[in-house]
Amino acid sequence: MRRSISAGRLFGAVLLSILLCSYTMYELPCKSDLLIESERVALSQIGVREVGNNRGEVVKYLASVGLGEGHPYCAAGVYWGFSKAAVKLNLSKSEIPIRRTAVANAILNDAISRGKRVDKPITRHDLLVWKSKSSWQGHIERVIETKSRGIVKTIAFNVKLSDGEGVGIKTRYLSHPLGKLMLRGVIKFEVKDDN
Repeated sequence: MRRSISAGRLFGAVLLSILLCSYTMYELPCKSDLLIESERVALSQIGVREVGNNRGEVVKYLASVGLGEGHPYCAAGVYWGFSKAAVKLNLSKSEIPIRRTAVANAILNDAISRGKRVDKPITRHDLLVWKSKSSWQGHIERVIETKSRGIVKTIAFNVKLSDGEGVGIKTRYLSHPLGKLMLRGVIKFEVKDDN
């Protein structure tokens, strides 16, 4: 009896690891200077904190996607970084590679419809998109560093920090869920020649 329980647990662990690692990956074109500058802009926001629930200085991220205070802003923060970088580089908003929205999975759905499916290692600048199994809700973060064994560091908007909620650096384990959210997909960027 003991042997069958162990085999059952082993099977469950293997099945769970397969499910956790079953995400799709899509690539969108992006100008290299926009990719680099948008990361710099996003990193400049480390330390921004909410006042109340999704209020305070974080409202600027929501405004970039046409929303007011009180809404979740993880995706809006990612878009805001690209938007500010485009303005600084005198680029058209049409050069921003991701959809203008505050919904993480809408950004991934857009990448699925416009991008090309790829199977490449996760690298700096990739966007990780998680989704709740039972709803449209999700979360998005931008990879700033890759480590070994599926560990990455990200810049994350609308996350819990040691001193409240806001924008910070997070360490993520790609094979583990993010609370009740599962990694659904990765958006990669194919660097376009800026000439």
